[in-house]
Amino acid sequence: MAAVMIADHSTERPAPPRRHETGAAAPRSRPRLVAVPDPTPGVRPSTRVSAATFRRRRLGALVGVVAVVLVAGRAGAALGSDSLAAPERGPSVTRYVVHSGDTLWSAAQHLAPNADPRAVIDTLIDARGDGPLMPGEVLRWQR
Repeated sequence: MAAVMIADHSTERPAPPRRHETGAAAPRSRPRLVAVPDPTPGVRPSTRVSAATFRRRRLGALVGVVAVVLVAGRAGAALGSDSLAAPERGPSVTRYVVHSGDTLWSAAQHLAPNADPRAVIDTLIDARGDGPLMPGEVLRWQR
C-alpha cells in the first residue's frame, strides 16, 4: 500500500505570475500528488493518543461492558433463570452430638444459644419424640 503525500511548496519562493498575451495572470497550478511507498507494509506508524481521548475510550468501553452485563441479566431473567441479584443466604444448620448427662435443656442451649430454650425443647420433642437423649445421638437445628 502506498501513502499519498501533497507536495509542500511553502519553502519555495512563489514564482511570479506568468502573463499571457492578453496580459492577465495565468491560472494557479494545483499541487502535485506524490506516491511514497511504505517502508514496512501492513504496519501502521505509531500515533500518540491524547489523555482525554484515552479516558473517553476507557469510559466508552466501561459503559459497553456494563450494558452487556445488564442486558444479559435481563435476558436470563426473561428466560426463567435467576437474575443477577445475589442469592439469598441459605439456611444454617447446627449439629450437636449428645454427651452422657445432657438434658433437653442443655442441648437446646447449645443448639440455639440466642433463642428461648423452651421453644427449642418443644420443637425437639415434636421432631424426635418424648424419649430420653442417648449419648452419641446427633441433634440438628436449622435456623
